[in-house]
Amino acid sequence: MIKPPVLLLYGLDEASHPYEVEGTQLLVQAAEEALRSRGWHVETVQLAHDLVTPLKPYDPHEWIVLNLCEGSPTQEFYYARVARLLGSLDYTFSGSDYRCLDQTQYKVEMKRLLRQASVPTPQWAIFNTGDEVDFSMYPAIVKPASEHCSLGITRRSVVLNVEEARQQVARLCEEFNGPALVEEFLDSPEYNVSVWGSDARDPESISVLGVSTMTYDAFEDIHDRLCTFEAKWDPESAAYQRIPAICPAPLAPELKAEIERVSIAAYLAAGCRDYGRIDLRLRGDQPMALDINANCDVSPGGGFANAAAAANLPYAEMLEQIVVFAIQRRDNVVALERAWFNPDGRVLRGIPAVA
Repeated sequence: MIKPPVLLLYGLDEASHPYEVEGTQLLVQAAEEALRSRGWHVETVQLAHDLVTPLKPYDPHEWIVLNLCEGSPTQEFYYARVARLLGSLDYTFSGSDYRCLDQTQYKVEMKRLLRQASVPTPQWAIFNTGDEVDFSMYPAIVKPASEHCSLGITRRSVVLNVEEARQQVARLCEEFNGPALVEEFLDSPEYNVSVWGSDARDPESISVLGVSTMTYDAFEDIHDRLCTFEAKWDPESAAYQRIPAICPAPLAPELKAEIERVSIAAYLAAGCRDYGRIDLRLRGDQPMALDINANCDVSPGGGFANAAAAANLPYAEMLEQIVVFAIQRRDNVVALERAWFNPDGRVLRGIPAVA
């Protein structure tokens, strides 16, 4: 395969949190070095407020975009917005399309996708004010409905009755200026399943790279038995230090198979492509999908890279495969177009839509 040049795209602006700036810079450096070590020509471009001008030097028919943009919906480089722009400009880019990225950003849409596909997920409801709350399954967890990176998840997120739920919903609605999701809280280990494959329309192309687990045995209080923002981002916190991430997860074969089945079903339900992470907990012996991370962290030391390492796949090869998935998708589209056109360019019949 001839290796096209890779445009490594990322976003930062003055609204980016310090942990986002540090993590993004480390990821970009590691990804650039990894791909260059595999013989790829790589250039990096930072997006902030202007999404179009920085792309102009890069011909979309020559460059493959490794899309590492994150960002919240209030930032110009919000990943779904960038993906939509790249598609409109005819770039081939890694990762899910804008529809998948946007729907999985908003937990209500994500939950509806799971429900429509009959993927098991905890009971949930959405509320715009604390006074609206009439949820009846406790313990429950209260989350901002449209945030990522565990923003808004604290010890107070776990509520034991309707009054606590109302208080926490009111708090989050005010803090994040939007609705809150109330969901049945499953007090079990948490499983993070790295899934990849280039085409969600072809289930046979999708596979599980690895399953990791976070256990909460170090904490007796149910309010501590979850991955809070502090547990994820503050190395000095007890939560960060006492919640181990174990990969591969020690699982009985039957449970492992069911976790993988539910994870692939969730990946397909959302229309993910190339890579993603599904988070699950257990209700009894039944894995329940909590979240679909269609644009999960692919930095060294992150969960996806750890799953690759556990499968004896070096980081550079893992990242290269994500780029190759995008190239294969482009080549499949080109082959399809050639099959549906005469040599002189006249349409033989309507071309089916290709995402």
